[in-house]
Amino acid sequence: MADFPPQYRTATAEARPPDATRGTAPDAVHGTAPHAAPDTVRTKDWQLSLHVVEDADTTRVHAVLDADGTVLRSDALARRNPRDDPDPRVGDEFAVGRALVDLGHQLLRAGVHDATDPAEE
Repeated sequence: MADFPPQYRTATAEARPPDATRGTAPDAVHGTAPHAAPDTVRTKDWQLSLHVVEDADTTRVHAVLDADGTVLRSDALARRNPRDDPDPRVGDEFAVGRALVDLGHQLLRAGVHDATDPAEE
């Protein structure tokens, strides 16, 4: 196992049942690039930046994800319902959550695009 803090460690492919990796590309199982040997372990460090701005009953978030050189951005907004008690944490949670969901959707679209043969598009 690489020298990771325990919270970043995951089970290795050897710990999975034998059929768990059947039909899965080596890069998906081992976390390697398609050109790397199947047993090579690569470590990547993605950076996420969240800029949260609260203004009265509105919270805005600008999120930037640097995914190994691919940069994705998302802007999100949350407004307090006038009937709700003021609690800035709730606005932060909604706005940040929305930005992260959007980044997740962008990542999934990028993955589908990258995995799809240009002739299939």
